[in-house]
Amino acid sequence: MKLGFIGYGEAAKAISGGLKEEGLKEQYAWDIRWQVSEQEELAATRVESMEELFGNCDVVMCLTPASASIAVAEQCKEYMTKDHIYVDASSSSPKVMETVWDIIKETGVQFADGALLDTVPKYRHKTPLVLAGNGAQAAYDALVPYGMKAEVVGTEPGSACAIKMLRSVYTKAHLACAFEMLEAAVHYGVEDYIMASLAKTMDEKDFISGMSGRTCGGVIHAARRSEELAMAAEMMEESGLSAGVAKAGSEKLREIGELNLKEKLGAYRPKTWKEAMHCVKQAKEEKK
Repeated sequence: MKLGFIGYGEAAKAISGGLKEEGLKEQYAWDIRWQVSEQEELAATRVESMEELFGNCDVVMCLTPASASIAVAEQCKEYMTKDHIYVDASSSSPKVMETVWDIIKETGVQFADGALLDTVPKYRHKTPLVLAGNGAQAAYDALVPYGMKAEVVGTEPGSACAIKMLRSVYTKAHLACAFEMLEAAVHYGVEDYIMASLAKTMDEKDFISGMSGRTCGGVIHAARRSEELAMAAEMMEESGLSAGVAKAGSEKLREIGELNLKEKLGAYRPKTWKEAMHCVKQAKEEKK
């Protein structure tokens, strides 16, 4: 494999360096904003144009900012052939990945929408990478022998990015929730007790079991929990603290509560998160 990078920032350098250690010697990179000192040793050979990059490589990975994905596809499509594998791992949206594919598919290129699911500087080339698109399997076959932790998740471009975006709904919103809660806990002088109490609750079960427990109970008691969260938000705002996450959470729980699943399910209770979400989906469809 001869690998090329479009965009050679922190993530690309980390991945490239790890791959070189695994034995991948032929690497090339192009970046519109080269800021490389003469003393910096690069794992990839610097090239001066996309034409040169595609001429040297059979696999090209785009690691530009997400906002550049479409423009990059437009710029490099004339250099793509059916013998190229093009992986866009720029953390764009599914809609953008679909647009990229529409732009380049006439070239015959094998395209993979890619999403890196953890901290690249920490895990380098071993950062989990999910791939989707007509070239996902080809990309997997090319990258995995050099130690990359890739997984094919579908043939439709955009599926990989959807996984990353939806993970972010939980992980980033969870972080925002933690900041909002801890700021208020510090204000009230109860932060140590809050952390110890939450640790006991959260450490009691593994993630999947905990998620099932919370969602199965949540679909039944969402309305009451919405009111409780609204009261918590009101308390924080009365103290001059921000409560945007709590208010948004209350609104989402209110939406679930309005499905009246407690009454519809009667004595029955979902046993897994999948079952709970099936109940939500079915109730929303019936409500339309």
